[in-house]
Amino acid sequence: MAQLPVLFHGANVHTVDPHRPHATWFTTLGGRFQRVGSGPPPELSRRVDLRGQTVLPGFVDSHVHFFQTGIDLLQVDLGGSRTVAELQARLIGLAPPGRRSWVYANRYEEDALEDGGRLTRLELDKVFPNRPVWVNRVDYHSAVVNSAGLARLELPSRIAGVVTDGSGTPNGILRSEAYMHAKTRISRTYTVELKERAVRAAVDAMLPQGVTAVHALEGGPLFGDEGVQVMLKQMDRLPIDVTLFLQEKNPVFARRLGFRHMGGCLLIDGSIGSYTAALDAPYCDTDNGGCGLLYETEGTLRSFVREVHEAGAQLGFHAIGPRAIQVVLDAYANALERSPRFDHRHRIEHFELATDAQIERAADLGLVVAMQPNFEALWGGPDGMYATRLGERWRQTNRIKTVLEAGIVVAGGSDANVTAAEPLRGMHAAMHHPNPDERVTAAQALRMMTLDAAYAAFNETRHGSISPGKEASFVVVDADPLACPPAQVQDIKVLATWSKGRHAWARPEPGEARPLV
Repeated sequence: MAQLPVLFHGANVHTVDPHRPHATWFTTLGGRFQRVGSGPPPELSRRVDLRGQTVLPGFVDSHVHFFQTGIDLLQVDLGGSRTVAELQARLIGLAPPGRRSWVYANRYEEDALEDGGRLTRLELDKVFPNRPVWVNRVDYHSAVVNSAGLARLELPSRIAGVVTDGSGTPNGILRSEAYMHAKTRISRTYTVELKERAVRAAVDAMLPQGVTAVHALEGGPLFGDEGVQVMLKQMDRLPIDVTLFLQEKNPVFARRLGFRHMGGCLLIDGSIGSYTAALDAPYCDTDNGGCGLLYETEGTLRSFVREVHEAGAQLGFHAIGPRAIQVVLDAYANALERSPRFDHRHRIEHFELATDAQIERAADLGLVVAMQPNFEALWGGPDGMYATRLGERWRQTNRIKTVLEAGIVVAGGSDANVTAAEPLRGMHAAMHHPNPDERVTAAQALRMMTLDAAYAAFNETRHGSISPGKEASFVVVDADPLACPPAQVQDIKVLATWSKGRHAWARPEPGEARPLV
């Protein structure tokens, strides 16, 4: 029997299609949008009356650590803790049973503690004197381990990034090289079964937020070939669209797997919160006068960038501080000078402390920037972590409006697991940047989270707007983000998520135990 189209009508539809920005009905057929219009809808037997509700394109998250997001959901969550005692209580209460296995925890943020304390191995030893404990800082650029964890990790004696106390004894805080070395060892304890569960957990967390497509930054030393293979095997069966960015500096490996997107979070520097972002002036709240770290130089990147660029693939690099951003700009410029290519869409991820000159140069090079507006909601402003670390330079972080006005495509995202994949909160954060000069309109914020995020992975012909021929991915929400008071955007709820024509999630009615999936 031939498949019949389905009519969705009686809706307030923001299509994010520049040719038809608003509609009141659309039809789907075979998992795709068939027709989009306003006024009297066609007479079809299969009909869904949306009763005046607002419909948006399915959200596209341009920067997701998919495995780690799911794994975090299966581990101890320390987010929101306000004292060291609360951190210790959560670890004791939520740690899985076991005597020798690791206790894994995440979302620790020392700047949020109200008692002025912080975790070191001593605080962890008080609650777990014999069992190894690993606590990731919220930005995933440093961690704290207890004495048993330090012994289990067997870090090389001269490795950089092992923080010590006044006597020169390791205090359990690991940054930079020590952190990456230790995290690689930790990730090798993750089984295939755990990784498969993690993928499912990540999907289950994203559908209720209206996320129907992600750019998943996977592979490399943390999850390796095995982790990539897990994703590849599941991608076609997942109810959301996944574009994999391979975090690997081996083009041969990438070609073997057929990858057209490489990098994403290939690190050029670290993070502001962990004092490892490569600044051009010292941090304000540390005694060592440091300016952070460069993990790569333009010289070490040049041949890799050139080879991937000339192979026709897309590249992305994590660069937060201005010294790191400069390294990426120079490497891209070298490749483009030797082999000009108009529509390469090479990316810089985060771009948090870009200078005016760097923004202009990124525009001239035709780069795409993947930014995370929620960083400002969590850490921006005169009283936030950025101000603590950077002083008045907090006014120069995540300059979303300035980047847009330079003509650069900004792809919105979450950096999940660092922040939750909640696009409506991301829209709100972009609209309420602590620096008023960097605030964007609701329409600009919506486009960042849909069509422009799709563009950032060459997917704009597949999804990102409600347009004929594209995947029928859309969300029904309980208020109009383009018409409601701006302060209320963060409170908008997703009522239903449709992905590739499938009713993937619905908000439960009162009394229901779980969403319909």
